[in-house]
Amino acid sequence: MKKLNITLLSIIIVSVLNVFSQDEIDAFRYSQLTPTGTARFSSLAGSMGAFGADFSCLSSNPASIGVYKRSEFTFSPALYYSKATSFYNNTDAYDFKYNFNVGNLGAVFVIPYKKNWYIQFGTGFNRMNNYHNRYIIKGPNTGVRANTTTSMTDYFSLLANGIADSNLTGIGDWAYQTWLIDPYASTKPNQYVSHISGVNLEQRKVIQTTGSANEYVFSSGANYKDMLYIGATVGFPFFSYTQSSTYFERLADPNDTSTKFKSFHVDETLSSEATGVNFKLGILYQPVKFMRFGFACHTPTFYNTIRERYTSHYETEGYDKKYTSNGKFDYSLTTPLRVIGDLAFIIKKHGFINLHYSFTDYSTMQMHSRYYDFDNKNENIRNYFQAVHTLGIGAEVNLTPVAIRLGYAYNTNPYKSAVLMDGSYHLITGGLGIRTNHFFADFAYMHKLYYNKSVFYNTKNNNLIDHIIVNQHFIFTFGFKI
Repeated sequence: MKKLNITLLSIIIVSVLNVFSQDEIDAFRYSQLTPTGTARFSSLAGSMGAFGADFSCLSSNPASIGVYKRSEFTFSPALYYSKATSFYNNTDAYDFKYNFNVGNLGAVFVIPYKKNWYIQFGTGFNRMNNYHNRYIIKGPNTGVRANTTTSMTDYFSLLANGIADSNLTGIGDWAYQTWLIDPYASTKPNQYVSHISGVNLEQRKVIQTTGSANEYVFSSGANYKDMLYIGATVGFPFFSYTQSSTYFERLADPNDTSTKFKSFHVDETLSSEATGVNFKLGILYQPVKFMRFGFACHTPTFYNTIRERYTSHYETEGYDKKYTSNGKFDYSLTTPLRVIGDLAFIIKKHGFINLHYSFTDYSTMQMHSRYYDFDNKNENIRNYFQAVHTLGIGAEVNLTPVAIRLGYAYNTNPYKSAVLMDGSYHLITGGLGIRTNHFFADFAYMHKLYYNKSVFYNTKNNNLIDHIIVNQHFIFTFGFKI
């Protein structure tokens, strides 16, 4: 169990050593969704599938398009704010990031068809996740055990071990040539140790992530007698993600004369992008006027080619020798399928309450490549991840022409208990809307709180870093009805 815990923590996204490896954390990042879209949908914490008649529901339960009786156009500009507080060796640091984006742009067209039938078509896009964050982590290099210190140079020595100094290449050669690692002893040939082992250091890392996941949708649906609603969506999700980081070590005491070392830093950049495809099928049924319930199933998203590019640069103060590496890698990803259920209680024209449930099993994610064997990574996915249940409730009170909305959602932990990670989160939302016969304007606020753990790099003496992340969304939607 302990081995499992250490292994997962060592591959968390803020870990220096594995930032360029394609692993289970990448699969989870591109599979996890926190949809925003329209302000009305967002203000109800995404719990609107059974009530329907909102463009963002086309990415949730496509049968909700059947509730439309009039054609509609929507546009949703948004402001995103993220604050991350990190705790490392009794030192806390925080940073924040803003991002302006478009949460939704879409159109739905309604065609009356014979008696008791309406046919609908819709197209546009919804924002499904936001990757904008910024972290600062800093603190002394005290190890997890008494009287120990930790440094990335410990990792450099591991890379060099077993290789004669005349044959060293890459990071190992750079570290040796810049006096960051030394030969161990004549009794242990081709073995190396950190030159600054036992030296008090200040460690610092700044990480910035940007990008988003979105989905183009092409939907169609039908409404029969306001009792049976069916719909289908062909989705083309696409994402772009960039992570830039700078890791820095320097003497805690600039007057320390026990070593010639002053500082070194590592700059890394990773970028990836992909376009996939999925299919969604939904149904709503309204047995009585005050209640409507629905069911939807999403196939996995198939990302045939995720294009990943990376570069890293290593440099030490006072030395001309530097080391830079870069590369690229393409692979495919299959995300989990999703099952969704919704139940709405409709209080005439005074409002509604919608209950939402979704099921996603992240242990079914799969990674593939013709150039690399992902068997170990896929086995890690099955060992580390589990099924997730999302519970949500949204309520709207209609005080014509003003509407007041509140929502809440809880997402259970995607990690298995042995991992000792908690990826659950709470989502609290609210909003207002003004609607006339031909125009509407909505506002939403979303507050998401979650926790994370990481390590600077994978060494046995490395302390854990705790993160508290708060994401806030401010979304406006402007729409016209025809």
